[in-house]
Amino acid sequence: MTRQVVHLLGTAQPHGTGVARIVAATAAKLDPARYRVEAWFLGGSGPLAAEIERAGVTVRVIDWSNGARDPIGAWRFWRGLRQARPAIVHQHSGARAVSALTRAATDAALIIHVHGRILEARGQRPMPIVVPGADAVIAVSRAVAQHVQNTVARVIYTGVDVPERQHGGSPTGRLLGVAARLVPVKGVADVIRAVGQVRNRVPDVRLEIAGDGPERPALEECVRQLGLSDSVTFLGWQADLAPVFSRWDVVVQGSRDEGFPVALVEAMAAGLPVVATAVGGTVELVETGRTGWLVPPEDPEALASRLCGVLADGLQRRAMGVAARARVRECFSANRMAGEIEAIYDELLARKVGGRRLASR
Repeated sequence: MTRQVVHLLGTAQPHGTGVARIVAATAAKLDPARYRVEAWFLGGSGPLAAEIERAGVTVRVIDWSNGARDPIGAWRFWRGLRQARPAIVHQHSGARAVSALTRAATDAALIIHVHGRILEARGQRPMPIVVPGADAVIAVSRAVAQHVQNTVARVIYTGVDVPERQHGGSPTGRLLGVAARLVPVKGVADVIRAVGQVRNRVPDVRLEIAGDGPERPALEECVRQLGLSDSVTFLGWQADLAPVFSRWDVVVQGSRDEGFPVALVEAMAAGLPVVATAVGGTVELVETGRTGWLVPPEDPEALASRLCGVLADGLQRRAMGVAARARVRECFSANRMAGEIEAIYDELLARKVGGRRLASR
């Protein structure tokens, strides 16, 4: 018997790529004879809708982005669930209003997937995450799970497919890369400042930044002020990171917080060594000294020091890239992620068939 699973996502714009790729990868690995997957975007249409459709997932745009302040959108969502009658609703986005209306519209098992931590308005201290009555909660890392307050969250790491070809790297090793949304929490300004210091020792070092966001003008101004215009290139949002990974020598991350850094997983799968900040789920991904190096956040000097060391040692770069690729294959594959998610689906449906109550409604 085929059961319908509805994934609830927020935006279909590029900054929602990480969640969209989780849904697409999971759908591709599930047994189609047992599960039929749909992706519903609650924040309107955008390029990610087409990307998920190309992965073979049925897409629906609900356009309910203002929660309780948008009764028409709420009604569209409620009616859609009533008509679809899914067996499982897998919520990636939306707050209590989404969960409550899901409960009101359907008796489907409800899974809430927590992708990141919520930081205080001032400072970087994570706030408690309170999840409204779900039948299961998934967290993308232990760093996220430990902040879920009212239930036990199961940790399922985001997985990716490992490419067939190992990234070879260039003999000189001078091209660094960042793949991130251009927002303050990603710490791209710290990476740029670090590159300014690296250039004092490695004059031909270059940095490519793949991503876009509201901080881009400020970052471009930072590059100009540091005199790095001939060393730093903004690539904009890249739908496919494989071509840039193929030419980068080291992937860099300067984040001040991370739930779980999907772009780093993809880079490691391609065989790139990592120099990143020791924050959130990044600590669970990168084995410092083996697959890359971890440094304190908001410390361009420490970042620059490690980058200089990696750029100077081609054998180390190659060994770390091989180890990074092996680590993703062993611990962070798409097959492993989808298998663990499917096991939760199976468990919830078995409980439902057995007549046992799921979460309190």
